[in-house]
Amino acid sequence: MEEKKIWVNGEPFSISGYHDYHCERFHWTLEKLKMMGASKILEVGAHPWGMTAQMIDTPGFEICATVSAEEMTDWPDDIGVHVHPYHLRTESGNEARFNNYSANVERTIFDIQEKPDTILACEIVEHLVRSPHIMFLNFNRWLPVSGKLIVTTPNGAQFSNPLRRKTVTPNYRCNIYERHQYVFTQDGLVDLIELCGFKILETGYCDVIKRQGPSKVYGWLGALPWQYFQDKFKKTIYVIAEKEKTVSETERCPTVYDVRGRWEFVKRES
Repeated sequence: MEEKKIWVNGEPFSISGYHDYHCERFHWTLEKLKMMGASKILEVGAHPWGMTAQMIDTPGFEICATVSAEEMTDWPDDIGVHVHPYHLRTESGNEARFNNYSANVERTIFDIQEKPDTILACEIVEHLVRSPHIMFLNFNRWLPVSGKLIVTTPNGAQFSNPLRRKTVTPNYRCNIYERHQYVFTQDGLVDLIELCGFKILETGYCDVIKRQGPSKVYGWLGALPWQYFQDKFKKTIYVIAEKEKTVSETERCPTVYDVRGRWEFVKRES
């Protein structure tokens, strides 16, 4: 298979393996962004720029900024906020210039210069280790009222025990980095997003990563037109939401949190 390259700040960068694995997800996401009427997009967790390149090659989309800790996977709670300019060129010859904000998005509330109308946060929230609501409060801060948000994440209710209805991972605690710190059910993700000032426009399930071997049967079962089978056999959940009001702290603790914690930006009961 031909190597797929992009150029980041003038340096060639191979995205072949990442692109091959995620190509169906990229296509699915582009179609959702078009359906949402996205124009000025802020992408969260842009590295290694595979999805970014796809959006640059899509007419009508503008990458106005990205937010990423620039490949850091072990950091203190607050790494500050650093703004670095990027120039990205795709194999098709299309180019974009944008700022990347390097910050711990679930620890630090910060402003950005750009004015996006849409925020894209795909396969991000499951990696957060401390306070995911702070990330969504940042999204609320950066978007205008009626600005749109799309979130995708692995389906925490998918089949391992056909009677299980809740996610298998414990509630959020302050902890060290792991690959998937928490896997969400649809209800838990919706609750978290709504608490941060968003109105839910659409939720659903999808299969956007290729299945291999015997697990292909799960894909067939997930295609059956009953909620239970989608809940149990689809690999990914997604939420499309719209900023309804400005929120700087949540009214209560999200249902996916350990309520014993003293969470920042959560109202205290008097």
